[in-house]
Amino acid sequence: MNLLSQILAGSTGLALISVGILEIFFHGDQRFYRFFLIRPEDVRAVRMWAMNVGAYNVTFGLGIAVGLWLVNFSGNPAGGSAIVLFCCVCHVFLGFWLWVTEKRLLVSAIGQAFFPGLVIVFYILLR
Repeated sequence: MNLLSQILAGSTGLALISVGILEIFFHGDQRFYRFFLIRPEDVRAVRMWAMNVGAYNVTFGLGIAVGLWLVNFSGNPAGGSAIVLFCCVCHVFLGFWLWVTEKRLLVSAIGQAFFPGLVIVFYILLR
């Protein structure tokens, strides 16, 4: 896996972990209502989904980190690349799906899919 793909993947992993932490611990914080499209009266109703989506994001971010570790520090760089690429392909799809299911989250959908998409493009182009 080339250096540019690794840097973009690492950035994606950090973003996923950061957003996941926000979703798990701060979905009820008024400062983030606009970001999560939550109304104050809906916080209790969305808690389960916000916490689960946050856990998924943290898990994918950790998956990317493990994949990058395998690429660089194990005897199995192909396996690490496969893990990183799987996580990135998932997030390209999930970004598209976010937009399909909620058009108001276009910017979030682009944010979710853009870097993972670049990881895939640069992985293919710079082999």
